[in-house]
Amino acid sequence: MKLLLVSHGDLAAGMASVLSNFFGMSEVSSACVSIERGAQGLAEDVTAFLDACGDEQVVICSDLMGGSANQTVMPWLGRENTIIVAGMNLPLLLQLAMVTGDVTLEEVRDMVEESRQGIVVMNDLTFEMGDDDE
Repeated sequence: MKLLLVSHGDLAAGMASVLSNFFGMSEVSSACVSIERGAQGLAEDVTAFLDACGDEQVVICSDLMGGSANQTVMPWLGRENTIIVAGMNLPLLLQLAMVTGDVTLEEVRDMVEESRQGIVVMNDLTFEMGDDDE
């Protein structure tokens, strides 16, 4: 499975950098909608990436459901062996990046649900505060 991150600006590149630099996961690619190249530039980059992948499974994660990056990759829903997820976050990307081989749609759904659990308002949680003197 190949993992492609798409976003507005440099968000996807930043997420790919975190996965690579902090977690040693180098099999993650990124493409973006930029002011200079717009959505057309993203479409060109995604086309080149997918052409290089051949028949291999690809999971595409976008930053924002309904945003221009997500809308740009939607036509590839018809590509065999392609899964598109909107609203990527780091917990989801870590799970996907650790997959060896292909992943099922059901496994991706489970990963999305699990990654949602990591989005919390910390003020709403109760913590046991320890004494720093001990």
